[in-house]
Amino acid sequence: MNTRPYRMHLALLGLAAIALLVAFHLTQVDLRLASAWYDPVHRTWPWRYAWITKYGIHRYLKVFEIVLGVLAWCIALRANRARDGFLGTHRRRLWCIAVSFVAVPVVIGLLHRFSPMHCPWDVADFGGHAAYFDLLREPPTGVPIGRCFPAAFVSSGSWLLAAAWLRYPERPRVSIAIGLVALAWAFALGWVQQMRGAHFLSHTLWSLWVSWLVVLSVHYACGAWREGGQTPVRASVATMNRARAETRD
Repeated sequence: MNTRPYRMHLALLGLAAIALLVAFHLTQVDLRLASAWYDPVHRTWPWRYAWITKYGIHRYLKVFEIVLGVLAWCIALRANRARDGFLGTHRRRLWCIAVSFVAVPVVIGLLHRFSPMHCPWDVADFGGHAAYFDLLREPPTGVPIGRCFPAAFVSSGSWLLAAAWLRYPERPRVSIAIGLVALAWAFALGWVQQMRGAHFLSHTLWSLWVSWLVVLSVHYACGAWREGGQTPVRASVATMNRARAETRD
């Protein structure tokens, strides 16, 4: 087994974690970005109840992503019966995507449920009742936990990061392109929530960090590294050889 990709990604995740911890502890990027979307005169978040953000994206787009997840499970189940072709040679990788559809939101949902951190609209700087604090600061005493970290809505799309492994290692450039598109999509979901006052930038970035860690773990657990990932030419040759063997029998 070649564990180098896993070790490399874990190392990058470690460096990213340190960077996130330090950056949001030493700066006020969260508060400054959030203030751009907050109306101090009317003490409200203009995008919080806008139809496009509250319903069009937060509700209906989420339904679309659930449909994609169900489709991923249907494809993975179909791959179980495939003997050759793309489904046959990428069975474990397809299951990695399907399992990530469940695993990523569950893990982030659990962290979200027990997190002491608050949403921007609950922070005192924006008319709320709680003080802002980051992961390196102690939560204020006497204030109920916020249950707002990491960004849960991001997980409705960040499980698609698992699709980056679908063509790896045969097509590394394709894998990188898919990963970047999925990353941009998930980040955009988090940005919309920042506009609504539902999350800080750090919430979004940590949600992406956790998502990639879960995807990496699922990829390893699914045994996707065992697949050779035959190219279409190799797959067709294998099919022809199998057909010849059956004809001889």
